[in-house]
Amino acid sequence: MGKKHTAQSLLDADEFEIQPHQQYARSLGPRGNHQHEVEFLDGTKKLVTMPPRFRNLVWVKRGHFVVVDPSLGTVSEKVGGEIVQVLFPKHIKALQQAGQWPAEFSHQTATKDTEHHERSDDDDDDNDDNDDDLFVNNNRPVLSESDSSSDEDED
Repeated sequence: MGKKHTAQSLLDADEFEIQPHQQYARSLGPRGNHQHEVEFLDGTKKLVTMPPRFRNLVWVKRGHFVVVDPSLGTVSEKVGGEIVQVLFPKHIKALQQAGQWPAEFSHQTATKDTEHHERSDDDDDDNDDNDDDLFVNNNRPVLSESDSSSDEDED
């Protein structure tokens, strides 16, 4: 299966169906060596592997939802399965409409969408400069306005 076919199969929401032995999980972040820590519906946390067909094609970040097959990728007792599908927002929306999305994850996706919506509303309402949103470079010393004016006075 080529990269083009793999990418297309990932994006096709119509063809996606979860198998009975597969489980929904939320990513807690990458742990290196193509492994990700995920949290299942029951709250258990395990390491799962990213199969070679997804590597350098899909990036799974903290908070993303995936489908895990626990019967695959059990090379050691630390690894609890393999990621078989990365769920994009349109996949989640289709699963919610079909009534197949777990209620445990519905609250988390709704909260994330609400926070994003509230944040964008706040940005529209306030045209003030919000320093909290700006990137802070911790490698450079922070000079306040009083420090810079005192330096100019000394010259």
